[in-house]
Amino acid sequence: TEGEKPPKTSPSPRPIFVAATKQHVGKTSVSLSLLSGLQKRFSKVGFIKPVGQQHVPVKSSTLQRTIRVDKDVCLMKERFNLHHLDYEHMSPVIIPR
Repeated sequence: TEGEKPPKTSPSPRPIFVAATKQHVGKTSVSLSLLSGLQKRFSKVGFIKPVGQQHVPVKSSTLQRTIRVDKDVCLMKERFNLHHLDYEHMSPVIIPR
């Protein structure tokens, strides 16, 4: 009927990329704040660290084996209960120091 509003649909995912020109300038701190705020507004949020240098061993539920991921990925997954994401997809590239 005329004047009715269309049903509200969930917005499509919109990535936010946090970057800097050098290391140790607060990207992880900014990411923590962003995820905290976004999780208050949306039912499902995610996190990926495309390239990591400081890695730790974790159990991948998808691969059913231990893999190495960046330490910040563990922080985000545990702090924000990102159980819908597997470690495998959150830290795809590890560069040894």
